[in-house]
Amino acid sequence: MTPNLGQGACQALEDAVTLAHAVDPLGVSSGLAAYDRGRRPRTQLIVRRSRQIGAFAHWTSPSPTALRDVAIPLLPRSFFNRSIAPAYSWTV
Repeated sequence: MTPNLGQGACQALEDAVTLAHAVDPLGVSSGLAAYDRGRRPRTQLIVRRSRQIGAFAHWTSPSPTALRDVAIPLLPRSFFNRSIAPAYSWTV
């Protein structure tokens, strides 16, 4: 996972809690399968979102970079909140 959302440690904590909740009642084999089914969609979403934001943030070409730097402050805060909300909302 790229570090663009600052989610590395958070995802590790989510993994630990989800794994404990899955393995405790189901046992190791079934718990690991349930853990994988439960975590995979979320982690894939976070990885994709982080990569997308990173690609946008690491532009180096002068014209697109200047356009990005002018446009970002003009976007409403709700745009950013909506785009990263899945990374910051989680329950077991």
